[in-house]
Amino acid sequence: MTGEQPAVPAEQRINMSCGQTPLSPACLEAIGKQLAEPVYYAHYPAVEKETCLLLKQLMHTQNGPMLIPGSAVYGLEAAMLGTVESGDRVLTVQTGIFGRLLTELARFAGGDTAVIALEEGQSVAPETIRARLLDDPEIRQVALVHCETTTGTLNPIEAIGRMLKDEFPHVIYMVDCVSSFGGIEVRVDDWGIDLLVTTPQKCLNAPQGLAIVVASEKAWDKIENLRNPPRAMCLDLHSWRRYGMEGGAAMGYNTLEKGSVPRASRPHPRDWPVHGPHASYTLVVGLHASLKSIMDEGPDQVYRRQYVASRAVHAALRALDLGIVAATEASAAPVATRIALPVHLDAAELSRILFEEHGIAISSLARIGTMGFMAVPEHVLRTISALEQTLGSMGWEVEKGAGVAAAQEVFERQGASTAGSEEPVPESLIPLLR
Repeated sequence: MTGEQPAVPAEQRINMSCGQTPLSPACLEAIGKQLAEPVYYAHYPAVEKETCLLLKQLMHTQNGPMLIPGSAVYGLEAAMLGTVESGDRVLTVQTGIFGRLLTELARFAGGDTAVIALEEGQSVAPETIRARLLDDPEIRQVALVHCETTTGTLNPIEAIGRMLKDEFPHVIYMVDCVSSFGGIEVRVDDWGIDLLVTTPQKCLNAPQGLAIVVASEKAWDKIENLRNPPRAMCLDLHSWRRYGMEGGAAMGYNTLEKGSVPRASRPHPRDWPVHGPHASYTLVVGLHASLKSIMDEGPDQVYRRQYVASRAVHAALRALDLGIVAATEASAAPVATRIALPVHLDAAELSRILFEEHGIAISSLARIGTMGFMAVPEHVLRTISALEQTLGSMGWEVEKGAGVAAAQEVFERQGASTAGSEEPVPESLIPLLR
């Protein structure tokens, strides 16, 4: 974003962007250890297996995740290539850049797309999707983004999934949970999600470089019965299911044990190459450590902490006579807030000053992340204080300390429980009262 070095020493800078996020302390410790053995020795398979089981637990699914080397877009493309054939009707929801990406990937896979395009900050209603499906019965897949970080908006994936499951059981439901997973509860099986794609580099605070993909049996039925399988190996989900069966056996997995990795139910339609795809030792080890940290803290507490931090940011913005791009507070993401700036305040300049003069990195378009272990008062209040000073230097009249005081009040009011607070955590986002 800028070639200038910030005045703040490197060890005092903080990354409050929406990704790539800082690595958790446990992750840093794990990946900092020397590799004493290659990937096909006994240690790595055990780590991969436990990593997959932790992911299944956090996702609330019985389906085994695939850990595909590559950024999140690799997983999104693999999911589309595996389930969309030439001419298939795919309904995509465009709530921002990443919603548009799903449309383009569906077309890249050969799909014939129908599009629901929403105004900036809006989220899609289940009724809108239902109406499109009734009007266009040829649609075979629905794809949308859970958390659209470009606008800081959530789509109601639970309500949409339950509707599709009950009324359109033949439709494959694909959800981009790249920015939401680990920050918001996701229940894959209960919500009827057939394809979920995420990544370690957002709320999980683990290294960039893995695409995590989970497919339901309905999705696997499509993947394994394509008329024209994708001309690919490493982006072919069938290859990764076969890796789970044969590669796992070669590395010492108990292939009869139901659990960690997916299992192929039929031979691959093409000849299996002499060397198939392979996971990344270091990246999986880092992800494993971060997942264990989340489980040690407790997922409900992790979700709650990120929610409270985001609402502290919102309160601070209101105190500074600013707002958020998300159309409503209910649809605002608890992990990413895009500031609604007046036209004369340039988002790129705001981000530049924050980084170069205060050592705080936020995302482009003036987006503040409250992801993972960074979603704590210490980092949020420092960010708001720097934001106040930066806005003042850019000519925006602010009451000194107003934003910090408003954010601090939210943290103090929420405390360890939301009982009796003015702003309870919505049950649709955080299972806090279980």
